[in-house]
Amino acid sequence: MPTTGVDLSDGPNKGTLYVNWIDARNGDPDVFVMYSRDGGNNWSEPVRVNDDPIKNGKEQFFTWMSVDPADGSVNVVFYDRRDTSGATTGLTLARSVDGGRTFVNRKIDVKPFMVNPHIFFGDYSSISAYAGRVVPVFMHFVNDGKLAVSVALFRFKPGTQELLK
Repeated sequence: MPTTGVDLSDGPNKGTLYVNWIDARNGDPDVFVMYSRDGGNNWSEPVRVNDDPIKNGKEQFFTWMSVDPADGSVNVVFYDRRDTSGATTGLTLARSVDGGRTFVNRKIDVKPFMVNPHIFFGDYSSISAYAGRVVPVFMHFVNDGKLAVSVALFRFKPGTQELLK
């Protein structure tokens, strides 16, 4: 399920189109972004967003993207199993401030959780970004497999990877 975005900022990548998705071209599911700087006539090669080792057998899945209309940053949230075993799952925010060429990954501060196989928690993620404030929304399991919805708040100096306190 691809997501799309466009840079509406007055920055150097204004008008850039972005597409974000998951695929297993490297042997396990990874997060990717492609961009077009000419209205969709030509597209970049896919850029791998997650920064764990390639072909490590760890899954990233259920991604969502938001392009900050104030600073043009590309912000991606996804479920992440790089530091867990089995179906235990964490969450990651990845951010690009160079037009989708590179991404910095940050763990979202939520305890990794076991997936309840009888409850679909799926593609209910979302993310919003404005002027350096990035708010991912995600489902996760707590207390004996009960489903919860949570948000995280990241405050960046606009246009940078610098987190503000």
